[in-house]
Amino acid sequence: MAEPARDRGDGLVVRDLLAMPILERAVVLAGRDGMDRPVRRLNVMTVPDILPWTKADEFMLSTGYPLPHAADELIALVTEFAARDVAAVGVKLGSSRERLPPEVLAAADRLGLPIVEIPDDVAFDDILSLVFSDIVNRQAVTIARAKEIHDAFLQIVLTGGQLPEIAAQLSGLLAEATVLVADADGRRIAMAGPEQRHRRLVELGLLGRDGRVRGRELRLGVHSPEPGLVVIIAEIRAGRLRHGHLLVAGSAERMGPDATVAVDQAAVVAALDVTRQLAISAAERQFESNVLHDLVTAGGTDIEDALARGAAFGWDLRRPLVVMVGSDGSPTSDLVRQPHIELWSAEIRNQDRGAAAAAFATNLVAIVGAGDDPAAIPHRVWAGLRATSRRKFSIGVSRPLDDPALIPARYEEARKALRMGLHSHGPGTVTLFGELGLFRLLSLIDDVDELRDFVRDTLGGLLSLDEREGGELIRTLQVLLDHHLNVAKSARALHVHYNTMRYRISKLERLVGPLMSDNRLCLRLSVALQALEMYEVRGR
Repeated sequence: MAEPARDRGDGLVVRDLLAMPILERAVVLAGRDGMDRPVRRLNVMTVPDILPWTKADEFMLSTGYPLPHAADELIALVTEFAARDVAAVGVKLGSSRERLPPEVLAAADRLGLPIVEIPDDVAFDDILSLVFSDIVNRQAVTIARAKEIHDAFLQIVLTGGQLPEIAAQLSGLLAEATVLVADADGRRIAMAGPEQRHRRLVELGLLGRDGRVRGRELRLGVHSPEPGLVVIIAEIRAGRLRHGHLLVAGSAERMGPDATVAVDQAAVVAALDVTRQLAISAAERQFESNVLHDLVTAGGTDIEDALARGAAFGWDLRRPLVVMVGSDGSPTSDLVRQPHIELWSAEIRNQDRGAAAAAFATNLVAIVGAGDDPAAIPHRVWAGLRATSRRKFSIGVSRPLDDPALIPARYEEARKALRMGLHSHGPGTVTLFGELGLFRLLSLIDDVDELRDFVRDTLGGLLSLDEREGGELIRTLQVLLDHHLNVAKSARALHVHYNTMRYRISKLERLVGPLMSDNRLCLRLSVALQALEMYEVRGR
């Protein structure tokens, strides 16, 4: 992408300055590529060592007297002026020299720094007076325009306008520029202005092929990705929280110098609207969350009363259902998680209009219709979340239920399925409780201490080893059992020599018993290994 364009500030550039009557006879000696450099102030060079008093965007005036006479020193001065973003250098050569050395003009051309010869009969104080007046007048116009922009967006705030109105107002202020408002994941949530620029914005890399604003890859500010096109990117931020980006693309000829002011004002108002919408949504979701929490935890409430309150939210919970528990891997701060809570709820309702969805302290929860295939809606929800979010959502799903009184038990099943899925497969998967196999049976044992004692009694010798050796032998035991005690296949699966495998088996039999000849022992070892994995999931 092209480098950010220089901000034109109040709009006066070198080209405008030289068009003034007082400078109409001035001659541009070099640096014509810099005619659009902004001019915000003037300075007069009266001493050779002017650099400490030089500022960006200055039109530097000088006679030939304080300029260095050596060409290499003059080139060094011109180079420093360009590095400090001096707008242009105006010189009165007078009788002190006939012309500037060609190598100096060549350096100015290379740097794009205009060198302008001022007629001898034009007084510097006249130039200063007229240009200062022009700058002040332009700044007054800019201030008035900024107030107009501020008032326009203030009116939107006061009348409760939302992001579409903000985008439309900004597009109108900027001569029908294309305005895109995107959330933190780059998805478009509001747009105004002509859409024909979309394809070009995709080609230029400003938008992804899916239409998302690539805010994480773009730099904020003003950009000129190609001649005739100006793109301004601003962040929609409230304090430390980033809610998205504002992208404005318009014609360079029609986007005035106040464009950045308008975009910045729009970004502030957009942040206010996003924050307001999140607060309203959070309050609404809290009511739903309270009712759903009562349902899934049997928190001392009458289930018929909870179902009746849920019906007011559009929930249909008198049909075959499954309970889903999800995790988006985000921080637990409600304000940070709110956009992902909205994604979860919206996708749940998109797949099942009668579903209940909310968020608890650490998990996302939903009760959806089971239908003919209890896994269908959970998988569609997961696919929808994956398509609209960069986060790896994980989902645990309970067995189906016909009686709402079973919701609390099925909620616990979904939580167990989520934990086991995260442990076994990592984030970004859908795990059904009904497909957990032996884990499902073990999870139904209430006396965890008894299960823990069983593991210690069965694997005690292995558990007493150091972490490295114990882990190696436990892995060997698991692979051996998975391959039905076939030593050769197990060795290949572990990428070890057959004799190494035989040596490990001898160590295992000394620690846990004659596993190669006792089928019942193998069964106990398999159960103990599964239970050991569940301990790690529970963190107990």
